[in-house]
Amino acid sequence: MEENQSNPTENPQDLLNASLIFARALSLILEDSQGIVVDLQKGVEVGSDVEKVIVFRHQDQVHIYKCDDDLVEGTAVRMSNTEKPSEEN
Repeated sequence: MEENQSNPTENPQDLLNASLIFARALSLILEDSQGIVVDLQKGVEVGSDVEKVIVFRHQDQVHIYKCDDDLVEGTAVRMSNTEKPSEEN
């Protein structure tokens, strides 16, 4: 694979491609309805009051939902039909 020497933020298509590849990798790793809690870092804004999200797989697509529960980052969760996460043990 050829390495791109330019700054990746200079080309929006590179960022889109990387995002799509990463989403596909997650869909291969996660089982259906399985997800993980992620704390948002500085500079990542998906809403004014969003501090953490759940990244999960549903029907071979990766989804990102706001996490209202007080779950520790890295917690594995299973999403139900009501979209309420439950911790996996």
